[in-house]
Amino acid sequence: MAEHTATVLVVDDTESNIDILLNLLSEYEVLVALDGPSALEILEKQRPDVILLDIMMPGMDGYEICQTIKEREQWKEIPVLFITARTDEASILKGFEVGGSDYVTKPFRSKELLARVRNLLNYKQALDRLRYIAVTDELTGASNRRSFFARGIEMFAQAQQSQRPLSALMLDLDRFKAINDTFGHEAGDISLKAFVERVKEQLGPDDLFGRLGGEEFAIVPANRTFDGAIHMAEAIRRTVEAKKIEVKGDIIPLTVSIGIAFADSKTESFDALLSVADGQLYAAKHDQRNCIHFLGQSGKTQKPDGQTGFRKRR
Repeated sequence: MAEHTATVLVVDDTESNIDILLNLLSEYEVLVALDGPSALEILEKQRPDVILLDIMMPGMDGYEICQTIKEREQWKEIPVLFITARTDEASILKGFEVGGSDYVTKPFRSKELLARVRNLLNYKQALDRLRYIAVTDELTGASNRRSFFARGIEMFAQAQQSQRPLSALMLDLDRFKAINDTFGHEAGDISLKAFVERVKEQLGPDDLFGRLGGEEFAIVPANRTFDGAIHMAEAIRRTVEAKKIEVKGDIIPLTVSIGIAFADSKTESFDALLSVADGQLYAAKHDQRNCIHFLGQSGKTQKPDGQTGFRKRR
């Protein structure tokens, strides 16, 4: 995961308080909202790492804002630090009951507030890291098998309900065993990483891409027609083929075979969709590799003979 400057959202209706916090939080990117609706509008566009929230504000008070944030799936993990003049026990307890992570009373001590902000940022960073590990293939950075299937099942259900087109692509890096046997497992790992990088060049932000095991991967394109899925597959095939990799002086060509399946009203499940795509992948692998197969047509965009030789450094 790439490091980034932490973002802090300050929600307070008093400009003097905002000025103090802006000066104090100068090492971070700071977003400012003067009321609850403005804070929620900012959250729709940008995800801060921590929220500093006043309680006593007109309209939506801090408790209501926090409760709204915690009810939204995409926001609920953002730590909220209440900063308020309310020092009574009932107010403090209510802050935690609505989902607050910490509570600081005014006037606050600058060093203490900074320490609490850093503590919440460290917590958020650790949580993000755990979540990333839970859903990501460690070697390649693609989604892991479990998260791929969880999201794929959701996408399938949504497509069936809305009657939108949905396709699945099964991809297999050609002659991967030969790469391992000829150049070693380090070269195999480098090949897998390079392959994933090239595939990602052709993906949109909402496309699902996962490693199912070994050299086998799968894609569920989001919001693409069937023709769009075929064009994506061909773009991936060309991109993978176009760039050879070099490992310790050895030149390793990469190609990929792809099978595509298209869901219709008779497709019973996400697993069934992948099973059809896997059958088409099997056909592509046993054709001449480096090609695309889908039901009704085969041998799409085949590569000329002579593409398979490895050049081993002597």
